Amino acid sequence: SPLDSFSITSHYGRRKDPFNGRWAAHNGLDLSSVRRASVFATAPGVVSFAGWKGRYGRVIIIDHGQGIKTRYGHLHKILVKKGQKVEYRARIGQLGSSGRSTGPHLHYEVHYKGRSKNPWRFIKAGKYVYKG
Repeated sequence: SPLDSFSITSHYGRRKDPFNGRWAAHNGLDLSSVRRASVFATAPGVVSFAGWKGRYGRVIIIDHGQGIKTRYGHLHKILVKKGQKVEYRARIGQLGSSGRSTGPHLHYEVHYKGRSKNPWRFIKAGKYVYKG
């Protein structure tokens, strides 16, 4: 998990947009926690983007190789730079509410070969892959 403690406030898949009430695709999980909670890399990789990206606000994208990328959006603060190598569980940012956000949370996405995947499946599988 990218956070030590959280609750899921919006799941992956179709949902009603919180701003306009219309049905829309939600390509990630919204994880609620305390403002400025530490956000961690969910696997080792290289930061491919760290900065402001429209509706995501302050966002970090990590390329893990083999076609897997993770996105961490709506951050309060970014603690890494583009091109930086990060290890598993490296502290990369702080949870916030930047961009198109209704309150403090982390928007977490997983992409495989350019297609979004349900992040919850990776979080559950990671419990068996990474111990510690």
